[in-house]
Amino acid sequence: MSLASDAALSVQLSKLAAAMGAALPAEESDQSPEIFLHSVATFGDIARVSALLQAQAVSAAQESGLSWAKIGNALGISRQAAQQRFDSRRADAIQESPAIRIVGPVSRDKEIEQINAAGKQNWKLIKSLHGEHVLELDNNNWQVKRVSIFSLRPLPSASEGWVPASTRFPDCFYVRKLGS
Repeated sequence: MSLASDAALSVQLSKLAAAMGAALPAEESDQSPEIFLHSVATFGDIARVSALLQAQAVSAAQESGLSWAKIGNALGISRQAAQQRFDSRRADAIQESPAIRIVGPVSRDKEIEQINAAGKQNWKLIKSLHGEHVLELDNNNWQVKRVSIFSLRPLPSASEGWVPASTRFPDCFYVRKLGS
């Protein structure tokens, strides 16, 4: 990235952080310690979610056939460093329980059908990985919708009951209670 693109990204992230701080009292000065403290927490949230999305993007790139050398080069690190940092086989496995269900392994073309079938049995999507999804037992029936970030389609509307449930780069998954 160039300095100009870094600056543009910084401005966009700062606007995002400011929008996330809209819940602060209007009487707070834009230079108050509370505003700065809220910004520290908000940028921490942005960094955490950004790191998760980066790991998902690396996983998608690797699963699409790109080599660790190419992925490392894109990150400015070695092949070995990229593999050690992002190899999904190193991740802790999620264990099923009476309240947690894993749908998978499942292909992308069948996942929505399977998640929606589980949603009709009170299972709510809470986490998406490549090839599997984690659902939590809930008291409601659920419907899921997948939208790629590369799509020109509008995101599902909150006014229609859709709420973000999980991401798995490049997809965003939204859920809503059935009947909403």
